[in-house]
Amino acid sequence: MFTKTYKRYALITLTTVYTLSFMDRIMIGMLMQPIKEELLLSDTQLGFLTGIAFALFYATLGIPIARWADRGNRVTIISIAMVLWGVMVMLCGLVTNFVQMVLVRIGAAVGEAGCMPPAYSLIGDYFPVAERTRALSVYMSGISISIFISFMFAGWMNEHYGWRAAFL
Repeated sequence: MFTKTYKRYALITLTTVYTLSFMDRIMIGMLMQPIKEELLLSDTQLGFLTGIAFALFYATLGIPIARWADRGNRVTIISIAMVLWGVMVMLCGLVTNFVQMVLVRIGAAVGEAGCMPPAYSLIGDYFPVAERTRALSVYMSGISISIFISFMFAGWMNEHYGWRAAFL
């Protein structure tokens, strides 16, 4: 049904989206100290930002988004989620206080939650059972790729331009 070239293109695109979305989670962890110092945050506030503020919305919204993906256009859902996530990550670089950071982290979580369920579904449609495990492995490699890129990128950006530029 789908050509080999199209399936590769779709898988590379989905993996790239997953890589970028996971970079956000790693970068905020790496940049916590300069964020803490500039915004005058406590360790408790940092824990809230990197933990519950993100995870609660990411985890709980994944289920209704997955239901929406079963009934709607999955490519559109991923596109909307990417726009929301991208805007929220950029806004992380513009915040001036804890409340603003919490709100943009929640928005980023909602955006990221909209990427994975439709991506799994698309991979299931594009690849037959015999190829699906390999395709999902390639998709999940986005985590490792994002770790590699984030560790180099976030530190370098912070050193040369500050933590805000890393998010922008």
